[in-house]
Formats: sequence, C-alpha cells, structure tokens
Amino acid sequence: MRKTWIVGVAATLVVGGAWLLWQQGAVTPPNGSSPLHTESESTWRIADAGRALGLVAAKSTPTARSPDEVRKRLFKDGSFAGTEAAGNWCIADKKLKPCGELRSRFEYYVLGLGEVTIEEIRGLIQDEAQRENGAQLAGEIMAIWDKYWQVRTYEWRNKFVQSDRATWMPVFEEQRSVRRQVLGAPWAEAFFKDDEKHFENYYAQLESGQAPPPDPGEPVPQMAPGKDPTAVHAERVARYGEAAADRLAKADEEWAQWEARLSGAQREWERLQKASNLSDAQRKAEIVSYVKSNFTPDEQLRVQALLRI
Repeated sequence: MRKTWIVGVAATLVVGGAWLLWQQGAVTPPNGSSPLHTESESTWRIADAGRALGLVAAKSTPTARSPDEVRKRLFKDGSFAGTEAAGNWCIADKKLKPCGELRSRFEYYVLGLGEVTIEEIRGLIQDEAQRENGAQLAGEIMAIWDKYWQVRTYEWRNKFVQSDRATWMPVFEEQRSVRRQVLGAPWAEAFFKDDEKHFENYYAQLESGQAPPPDPGEPVPQMAPGKDPTAVHAERVARYGEAAADRLAKADEEWAQWEARLSGAQREWERLQKASNLSDAQRKAEIVSYVKSNFTPDEQLRVQALLRI
C-alpha cells in the first residue's frame, strides 16, 4: 500500500523522491526537502517491504529460487501482483542503446527486495531480458545491470550532511565521476543527466542567495517522529496548495492506520506460532481468519504475503 501511495502522490503532484546523491544511506522514505537524497529515498527504492517500511523482516533463503519461482513469489503471491514493469529495455533497431528507461526497468525489479534476494532479482532480470530480447542482448543488458548495481552500492568517500552545504558539491562531484568511470559516459548521462542538471540548478540558486521557488521534483515533506505536524502541513500548503496538502494528510492517516493493523496481524501471527496447543494447520487457519476479519479483500493477499503465511 505504501508503494502504491507513493507512486500515486508522484503522479498527482509530479513528485519524484530522488534528484541526486542517492547512494549515501540506509533504506528510508524521504524525510526532507533538500534535493540531496539517498538512492533508497528515490521513487524506485521505497519498497523494501521488510526493512524500509518496517513491515516484516525478510527471512534468509538458503538456496536461490529459479526465475519462475521468483516470478510466482512477486507477481502472484507478493507485492508485484497487478503491476506492470516500469521503463523498457532500451532496445532500438535490435541494438541496446543508452536511455534512462533501462534504469527505471532495473529499479522496478529492485522493489522486490525484502521479498526475494538481490541475487534472485538479478536472475529474474536476466531471464526477463532474454525472453524478450534474446540471449545476446540480454547479456549486454546484464553487463549494464552489474555496473549499475556497482554504482548503486558504492561506498562513497565523501559524506553528505544536509545542514552543511559545503559537503554537497564534493559528494556531487564524486558521484558524477564514479558514475562515468563505472558505467561509461553514455550510460551515466542517460541514467543521471536530468538528476545532475536539476541539482546543479538548485545549488546555483541557493548560492545566489535567493530562495528557490517550490519545485514539484522535491520530495514530499513527510511526517516523522519529532516533526511538527503543523509545520509539515504548512510546507505542503506552500508548495502544492491547500487541497493537495489535505490529500497528503489523509494519505498519512490511512498509512498510519494500515501500519497499525499490519502490526496487529504480526503480533497475532507471532502469538499463534508460539501456541504449543495448536497444530501448524490450526495456526494457519487462525491467522487466515484474523486477516479476513481485519483487512479488506484487496488487502488480504498482500498481508498474507508479508506475513509469509
């Protein structure tokens, strides 16, 4: 649900979570108004369902599942059900050509982290690419994937401190350099040129001493522990208007209710698993009954997948 809400807000308000500098931190939703955010704060890396949203910790998988098993896990039993892949393979005239849509395609599959492993995601991407484009082009696509993931998980020397603007440009320059070293200039520019240009414009505006106008590309100001709800609402109103701010407040409320109900289901499942007087079949029957009583029909499949029933 959180993933659906985030994408819905992005479509409604033209809000994307990542301009730039996105590889710096752990998996967390956007929580500020600066254009400098971690990759995990990007629109595409919001849904590590087990860790990023605090839903259910992913269990380790001793052996990698086959692509067909991963497809079933994500598209039938998991959070990809009813979705279509974003982006495309960037194949034109039977050749792989640099374009940003391949990054979108990669990040769509990365949304499955927490439900499956990154190794299984790589296997799924390779299988999907081969089915659609043949073995040779799939091999070329996977070479770009491996380089992209190297950038995605790179340990940066410079550290970004949002409150210290002196740290911004060193981080930006390092990332721009590493992207081109690893991916090559054509692919780095295809994947990141817009983000980089957006940051440069924003930084120049700040350096001029003038406050930049509200930009729909900035992350939505988020409610979080310790934040003043009134201040967050006021910032939303300033950027998007009263009606949009009210819609975001309603979405916050719905999300909080979802988290509370899901946490309740987690606690109930944990209690049932410890109940020595129940058989495995009885435990499953009890939790399925609980889910049906507390969640709508369109939520039940997602909850069962997250609880790994």
